[in-house]
Amino acid sequence: MSSKCHTRLAAIAAALCCLPYGAQGDVPMPVANSISNITVSPMTEGHWALYFDYTYTGQPPGATFRVEVPPQAGTQPAHFETALTKIGPPQPGTFHGNVEITSPGEGRSGQVIVSMLDAGGKVLATAHVDQVIQWPLHSDNDFQRAVALIDYGTDESLPKARVILERLVSENPKLDQAYVELARVAMKTNWGPEGLHQAETLLDSALRIRPDSANAQILLGYVYTHQKRFKEAESLFVEAARSNPPNLWLWTNWGELYVAQGKADQAIAKYREAVTRPERDHNRNARTMAYDSLLALLKQRKDYDGMEALFKQRNADIGPNACDDAVYAEFRLNVRGDPQGAIKLATGALNFTCDVDIPSRREILGLANYVQWAQAKQNEGADALNQARVFLPIGPRAIYLLARSDKTVPAVKKLVGTGEAIDQKDNEQMTALAHALEEKDFGAAERLLGLGAHPDTPVGYALIPVALLPVMDDDVDGIRAMQRAGVDYSKLSFRGVTALDYAKQTGNDELLEVLTRKAHTL
Repeated sequence: MSSKCHTRLAAIAAALCCLPYGAQGDVPMPVANSISNITVSPMTEGHWALYFDYTYTGQPPGATFRVEVPPQAGTQPAHFETALTKIGPPQPGTFHGNVEITSPGEGRSGQVIVSMLDAGGKVLATAHVDQVIQWPLHSDNDFQRAVALIDYGTDESLPKARVILERLVSENPKLDQAYVELARVAMKTNWGPEGLHQAETLLDSALRIRPDSANAQILLGYVYTHQKRFKEAESLFVEAARSNPPNLWLWTNWGELYVAQGKADQAIAKYREAVTRPERDHNRNARTMAYDSLLALLKQRKDYDGMEALFKQRNADIGPNACDDAVYAEFRLNVRGDPQGAIKLATGALNFTCDVDIPSRREILGLANYVQWAQAKQNEGADALNQARVFLPIGPRAIYLLARSDKTVPAVKKLVGTGEAIDQKDNEQMTALAHALEEKDFGAAERLLGLGAHPDTPVGYALIPVALLPVMDDDVDGIRAMQRAGVDYSKLSFRGVTALDYAKQTGNDELLEVLTRKAHTL
């Protein structure tokens, strides 16, 4: 929505994703706190994956985790207590999770200890695994630290990575991988034609030093894709594939190339390569992106059984993940119409943060409880309604989100039946219909109109009739959706200017043509 209409809603804050975990089904509440089955496995130099199971009775409340990596007997590295002590508070029940542990300092450690503590720091349960780890010298690990900083990708970490890589290149001008990583920095700090060109030249340097560098070829193919040099990109991917590299970005980037060309079948095939090949080094992000892209393509095709199978495959492959569980919960609610299943998934994910918290787990919990309340018999469902109001207070956004799916829209009908106004406004003077049009969610907009939303309700700080918002944004698809729902634009005006007058003033022939069509009747 342009600034002509209203101020946009604030963006959802991003945060780092912590511990993925998942419940092990419906089981009786445990009678004792415990930690078991600790294993660790190497990822990259200075990085190890920690896996463990735990059982928590729920008592005492306020429990937390602590992870320690003490030195091996006879050695003197610094004792390490991971900064990831807040791996999310333990949840009542039996769970499995994993977290990455990184170098505690130079030297050798001999154990990894996981403990569950009460609010005062008293140990409730603990277990350890004997594992000798030779942590790298910081001077030997500079390149990997730079890679990790780039993966982190913040305004603070990227300049630090650049400084490290520039020093490494000054010490060794033929360090081809440093040029590859500097190309990543160029794109992340200056996304657009200029940054892409800078990355291209850096990757050219890497390939001059090492012509068979698969990593350079893969990243240059990605650059070419975004420069719309599709044939050159594919040639590079084909060349890189000949060496069967472990870098999963080859298959994920190749899938993105096909998506950019509208070749969905080929894209799906490449993304499936990325999610079935062995995961190595820093390939977790490539695998995650491939899963996300596959789900998006299957959603476009309305292949809901395929999506369900992929959700389960991802869970078995990567492990239960709070952020992924939130997306799966939304699927269970909006597509499968399963509020109880959505509640179980979203509840497990509630206390964890994700890079991009969309969909919001609290919103999903609220929506699912509203739907459960709507499905309940006349004298039941009070608990569900109470919880819905906690996690997603009723208002225009809640009404809009419930209108996004045929599975959830009955809750809107029941709310309206209890006296909630379908055209109620929030602090920005936005109605549910205005939110739907802002998000270009025309299915939701049509459902709201079908439930009685008024197209002439003034919204935004300028108090524009809501159905005129797509006109002001030159949104032809939005206008057509409104017309399908029965909106007659010849009857709408703003400060004496009709929709047709506005179209004539803009000189937009397509806008003028769609507005002169006779509106369909409801």
